[in-house]
Parts: sequence; C-alpha cells; structure tokens
Amino acid sequence: MFQISDFEIPSLTLWILAWIFLVIGIISLTTLVLYTKYGRELSIKLSVISIAFTSVFLGFAIHFFLKSFGI
Repeated sequence: MFQISDFEIPSLTLWILAWIFLVIGIISLTTLVLYTKYGRELSIKLSVISIAFTSVFLGFAIHFFLKSFGI
C-alpha cells in the first residue's frame, strides 16, 4: 500500500507568490495575444517585453507551485 505519512501543508508565502505570479503571467500572455491579434502597429519592443514577462512569471509560478508541494 502507498501511504502518505509525511504530508506537509504548503508554505503560505510560496502559495501566495505562486498565485500572484500566475495571474501576472496570464495577464501578460493575454496582453501579448490580444496585441498581436488586434494591434495596428507591430512593436517588437512590446512583444519582447511581453514574452519575457510571461515566461518569467509563469516559470516562477510553476516553480513555486511545485516547491510548495515538495516536488
């Protein structure tokens, strides 16, 4: 039988940071998608900044979720 005996409650700080970073990452991803679909002028600078923010915040969100679950 598989039994979980060392179950720990996730750290509240990591949990809150993960949700904040996830929300910021999704907002910047949505901004990037909407801007590329409906934007009239092509701005390379905004695209690069949006991709950087999206990848950093979503990466940290996933990292903090995994860290809070002990993985």
